[in-house]
Amino acid sequence: MNRYIKIIAFLALGVSLGLSGCKRGDSLYISPNQPAEVTPALLLTAIEVSTANSYEGNLVKNASILMQQNTGVTGQALPINNYILAENEFDNQWAQLYQALYNCKDLQTRYGAANPYYSGITDVMFALNLGIATDMWGDVPYSEALQGQDNYMAKYDSQEDVMKAILSMLDDGIAKMQMAADANELMPGSDDLFFNGDVSKWIKVAYSLKARYQNRLSNTSLYSAADVLASLANGISSSDEDLITVHGVASTEFNQWYDFQNNREGYILASSTYVDSFMLRPTDERLGAYFAEYDTLGIVGTSMDNPVPEASAWGDYLSGSSSTGIRIVSFTEMKFIEAEVKARQNDPTAADVLNDAIKESCSTVTNGAYDGADIAIYTTANTDVSRVIYEKWLALFGSAEPYNDYRRTGFPALSINPSGRINVIPKRYPTPQNERVSNPNAPIPLITDKVWFAL
Repeated sequence: MNRYIKIIAFLALGVSLGLSGCKRGDSLYISPNQPAEVTPALLLTAIEVSTANSYEGNLVKNASILMQQNTGVTGQALPINNYILAENEFDNQWAQLYQALYNCKDLQTRYGAANPYYSGITDVMFALNLGIATDMWGDVPYSEALQGQDNYMAKYDSQEDVMKAILSMLDDGIAKMQMAADANELMPGSDDLFFNGDVSKWIKVAYSLKARYQNRLSNTSLYSAADVLASLANGISSSDEDLITVHGVASTEFNQWYDFQNNREGYILASSTYVDSFMLRPTDERLGAYFAEYDTLGIVGTSMDNPVPEASAWGDYLSGSSSTGIRIVSFTEMKFIEAEVKARQNDPTAADVLNDAIKESCSTVTNGAYDGADIAIYTTANTDVSRVIYEKWLALFGSAEPYNDYRRTGFPALSINPSGRINVIPKRYPTPQNERVSNPNAPIPLITDKVWFAL
């Protein structure tokens, strides 16, 4: 499925919406069983479901294996564990991202001018999808993408330009959502699965995303600590404002971590690197939320160079039930970003912020059962960027951010899999096969080539 995708069908299933692909080069095909015209509500729901899928899907699971939070033991996960990233394994994820981006553009074109709240939320969703695309692949199509059914040869924009576009888009979205309610012909409500149309929460998410991507620039001349802190000051201020995926109990609505574990049992299990790191502080109760006990042995990880099935599966935090929500943008992440910025500035308050971030993670992961006060004991003397990123790696289980941080900072200091196909942890995902075949402008970098924001 090529990235220039037409909407051919929307299938509403409870709170979820399935998306179909397109005929390349043909006229727009509309299923006779589906409406020819879509509403902003229908489009927004479709975009949000697709975005949740991307932030719970293999893009993130693969990153967790590369970051040794998990180990790929068998099936499709084992090659990832061994640094074998086949280009055809990424076709679906790429197509899903660009489907969502096309739907975002469609909503903006049809309804954006008269509905700034819908438009502003869509800007945030566009930034989320374009953001994870450039995070994983570096240069990606943007300025010439999504132009029409016969445009298969869009140029690839530089990651620097894409990230500038993301930040500009978020500014535009914030401005739209700060407009008066009476500027809108239609108002988002239950079709907004995340916040039920509450734009005040979306504004905070937008500022938090700005902070994420402003901080992503830490190795570049574009980086500004003041800008990151200003965005954080306007962003998410408690875990109650986190952007969390929404799921139901129907099979079409399942949390993807839960669904994967139940359908591909034993493919991905706890990493001994990750488990052993928690064991250094035995009172840290997050480990028991992240992973389930393996028989009578307790929580057990498996090594990356010789993976075995006798290890722990995921616990309640990611896959406790089919309706467990996953945090896409969180207050915990924002506190770690603040701690990193202040550590870079040698700000003496960095240790306090890092301790707060750890405690926020502990409380959130354990649903308030454990506050982390006994392990949040950093001082000015031992707080630096390496420690911030290490603690963030422990805290953001189920997120792609540790992979982005590792490439950006070199932390945490992970060992290379001695059984790996290459002698370095992959620095990017490969160009998807369908994209390489259909777009002559598609670059074909090695997975050992760093992306622009990386060290």
